[in-house]
Amino acid sequence: MLRVGSVPYQVALPLTEGLAEDPGVQLFLAPPSELVERLTRGDLDVALASSILTVEDPRCALWREGPVIASAGPVRSVLLFLRQGLTDPSQIQTLALDSDSRTGQALTHIILQDSYGIAPTLLPPDSQDADARLRIGDPALAAAQDFPAERTLDLGEAWQALTGLPFVYAGWIGRPGFDPARASAVLVNAAERGMAKRLELAQENPFLLRYFHENIQYRLPADRIQDSLEEFGKRWKKSDPSGLVLGNPEAQAR
Repeated sequence: MLRVGSVPYQVALPLTEGLAEDPGVQLFLAPPSELVERLTRGDLDVALASSILTVEDPRCALWREGPVIASAGPVRSVLLFLRQGLTDPSQIQTLALDSDSRTGQALTHIILQDSYGIAPTLLPPDSQDADARLRIGDPALAAAQDFPAERTLDLGEAWQALTGLPFVYAGWIGRPGFDPARASAVLVNAAERGMAKRLELAQENPFLLRYFHENIQYRLPADRIQDSLEEFGKRWKKSDPSGLVLGNPEAQAR
């Protein structure tokens, strides 16, 4: 039995179509931070997990020849929502991070530091007083649709402007000692089914159709994936997190 993990967000649907019905697969859905923990413990064989895991722990290999969740410009589901009255991200002094997204946390820190030269004070994830709030996945998509006038910083667009590279948010990552390419037949078949059903998955919603077809890059050349991950790792390792402990809400509250 292949133990597979994925996130409970719409972005993953084109890559996981049919896995829940596959008798040879045990599919587990969880937020990105929990998938990372389960992979490193060996509870899962492979998961559509946050790219920061392979940056921090090379034992957990990301399948560079396989499908990924990436963007080459605006992503629309990894967003910083600015408090009303703020006109520019450089004005952010306090920040509430989504504790479910380790990659989103790191990317936020990199963008604010390298593009705007700021390191805001961290508030608890549910703080309503923060100058900016990180939202990922379906909540970010819903807010972007429901409140189109709200000022946001799209972190995918900001990363491309900063580096000239696409950003890889997640990919198929194996637990230590497991090459995700060993599951290639299962994962490629799921992606082929899902990519063919994007119109149905989007339920003919124009916003989601654009998201599935234009914003999210499900395939990138292996060398572009490598370049993006190396740049992400280099910038994260040289940054000063100022007490940020990824995935730890207690640390975020300090």
